[in-house]
Order: sequence, then structure tokens, then C-alpha cells
Amino acid sequence: MKLTQTAEYALRVMAILATLPRNQPVRARDLSEETGIPLHYLSKIMRRLVAAGLLHSRKGHGGGFVLARPLSDIYFSDVLKAVDYDTEPSTCVFGWEECSEDQPCPLHFFWRDLKDYFSKWAEQHTLEEVKQFLRHHKEG
Repeated sequence: MKLTQTAEYALRVMAILATLPRNQPVRARDLSEETGIPLHYLSKIMRRLVAAGLLHSRKGHGGGFVLARPLSDIYFSDVLKAVDYDTEPSTCVFGWEECSEDQPCPLHFFWRDLKDYFSKWAEQHTLEEVKQFLRHHKEG
């Protein structure tokens, strides 16, 4: 599976936000510098994450972006869906227009297994796990 650049960037920025104290607003400019994502591109991603209900945007002095939900309630699949990344693509890896269980391409069943695994992975992992992982590695 290949993530789009937008999907990678969305996961990257949400992982950074997961490491920060809860309700600490972060400016887009600071996130751009921290993640290496161009500011213009990041702004578009942030708007989509706000529209999806994953982030809140605070304007004015002391403003910025904060998570809209607890880390344990934000799954990787939520982040990917917010930027229109399909975790269960229906395209054929061979490029066939007609590829199904009844008329499979040579890789159909293997590709199906990979898509299923990826979808399950995205639906079961949360930003809370990212925070725990980083905390564990900083201590060790």
C-alpha cells in the first residue's frame, strides 16, 4: 500500500500534536517547521482535519490548533479519512477494470489480504498509542 503525500503529512502532524500537552494550541507555522511540511500545504491539511472534527482552530493571540477529541478516540483511519485517503481501495493492482472474486487478476487474493490488513491496522491504532510509544522510548 502506498500512502499519498497528503495522508503521510496528516498522520505526521497528528502524531506531533499527540506528543504535546492537551489543549496547548500550536500555530501552523510552528507545525510546518517541526514536520517539514510546507506551510501552504499544511494549512490545507489542517482545514480538512478541523472539518472532520479532529482538531479545533483557535484564532487570535495564543491561538492555534488543538486536538478536538481525546487521543484514545482518534484512530489512524479517522485521520486518513479526513484527507480522503481510501483505506479500502477497490482498484485492481493489475489495472484491470473487471477484477473480482469471480474473475480475479493473478494478484487479486494477495492484494485483498494486504488491503484488509491495512484497513484493520488503521482502524485499531490510535494517537494515544503514539504518545505511549514515544514516552516509553524516551524513558528507555
